[in-house]
Amino acid sequence: MKEKRNKIACLESVTIGNCTVALTLDTRYKSEDDKYHVSVRFTMNGTRYYLHLGAKYSAEEFEAICKSDGRGRGGNATPNFVEKNRLMELFNQNADIIRDMFNKGTLKTIDNVRAMLTGKVSTYGNEDEDMATHVNSFVGLWDEIIAGKKASTAETYRNARDCFIRSGVYNPKDGYNVDVDKVKAWVEWMKKMKYTQTTIGFYLRAIRVVFKTCISRGFMREKDYPFGANQPNKIKIPSGTSRRTDFLTIEQMTELYNFFLDGEYPSDIKSADLIRQSVGMFLCQYLCNGCNLYDLALLRYDDYYDVSEQKAFRFFRHKTKEHSETGSEVIVPITPPLRRIMDELAAPYQKGKLVFPFLLGEGIDPDSLQARNKIHQENHNIGDRMKKAAKILGWNIMPSSTFARHSFATNMSRSKVPMDYISFAMGHSIGNRGQITKRYISPYSLEEQLEYNSYLLDLPEMKALRHQEVSKEELIAMVKEKMSKEELLRMLLNDQ
Repeated sequence: MKEKRNKIACLESVTIGNCTVALTLDTRYKSEDDKYHVSVRFTMNGTRYYLHLGAKYSAEEFEAICKSDGRGRGGNATPNFVEKNRLMELFNQNADIIRDMFNKGTLKTIDNVRAMLTGKVSTYGNEDEDMATHVNSFVGLWDEIIAGKKASTAETYRNARDCFIRSGVYNPKDGYNVDVDKVKAWVEWMKKMKYTQTTIGFYLRAIRVVFKTCISRGFMREKDYPFGANQPNKIKIPSGTSRRTDFLTIEQMTELYNFFLDGEYPSDIKSADLIRQSVGMFLCQYLCNGCNLYDLALLRYDDYYDVSEQKAFRFFRHKTKEHSETGSEVIVPITPPLRRIMDELAAPYQKGKLVFPFLLGEGIDPDSLQARNKIHQENHNIGDRMKKAAKILGWNIMPSSTFARHSFATNMSRSKVPMDYISFAMGHSIGNRGQITKRYISPYSLEEQLEYNSYLLDLPEMKALRHQEVSKEELIAMVKEKMSKEELLRMLLNDQ
């Protein structure tokens, strides 16, 4: 006859949402002296998880603890009553965690509960090391995030993940058990391996996204978030090396523009036409509100171009369009110098087509690795050719493609252009205040934008945009050597 199983006592039980939390013994495993682990048992949808509390008792011993009430000989100092209070305190701490998960909507599965309490989704037991994988883990979630990113961003996230694993601070069996100490150890490893401050900053921003996703999905507690600029025990992400000196002045940009128009190249310079093209693209980045080459490559003759009577472009910054719809919009007023460069390098107007198709080309997914590699190569080409142009001009500075954006911001600021306009022009988000309204109403008219952007180059045709500082007669006299009759006529007609 089968031996009747004794009923196991339950010290406390509470139901929170669809999860029942109980303080009892884990009868699945019994030691040689007939004792079981005291556990908090979590039950959801017929699935259970036992969190062991570090003590073992027989069924009879645990029942005695459950029945102790602090009365009689010894009172509330009896060992059983003291242990009962200790276990109840642990139970309440875990019940509070489940209650908090329920209130935040992250109480979904036993996996969520296990990960929140231990950092792990599954128990590997005595499995071989090679059997442990990144599935259902911090790194597994990192992989999921990478899969949802565009090619350029995905590459940075992937490099950060590989560096994190290579550092040795994380073991696949850690699951979601990643804390501030692990991240600090990773940072120290990167410093030891001579990673730059900028790269460390990029990688920390990548892992920060993983932490936020872990918390939102209920695999980690908010208090375990390791980042905080003003908290001594948290991690502050370095801002990277300052680039305040990486810019060209208005005078240098004007000299470069004049070099584009009629600069002379030494006889030993090869591919002068390609150097001129790259100088033109560098100037376009500068005159297009400091846009990056990706945005220039994706620029199209769209509806906005037509509605503005071909006096402005509009685009959404490729780098930030996923994160901030309103903060990524950029309006570019087409100043006379920008139009002049377009006349020589841009494709003829065709509705919906790319303005500079030679940079990327039609039919290529802008988020693909192919697009990323092509733009990377074009950036390299511009940087290499700008060095040759700088040498011809006798400059000591060697500008790269990134100089265009820094030069736009710096020169506008030095010209006393309002900082709000600079942020607007560069597509920087200024917070939620007023953003809904700005979806429908531009804070700056096209005339104002043309006037502000006129400070980018020291040219008569730019000064003419500033409340008629230069008369049309004076302007014609000053620029007739630089512009054809057709260009002068078109400029005057556009000014009507």
